Amino acid sequence: MKADWVIDILKDIRQFSEKNGMMVLAEQLDDAIFVAAHEIGVRASGPGSVKGVKGNAGIFAGALADHEVR
Repeated sequence: MKADWVIDILKDIRQFSEKNGMMVLAEQLDDAIFVAAHEIGVRASGPGSVKGVKGNAGIFAGALADHEVR
């Protein structure tokens, strides 16, 4: 089961927070997006997989690029 929807929801909440002047919450949600991306990447790569390390960097970069457009 894909878990990318979790990141999408966190991004939506982050955008809402930023638009409504809740900057501390928006920053905390940035952290939550990175944590979610990491954990989803680790689960997707499976235990002991070297591929997961490389994959996590791509997931992190994607999460950053998707929500930093302001």
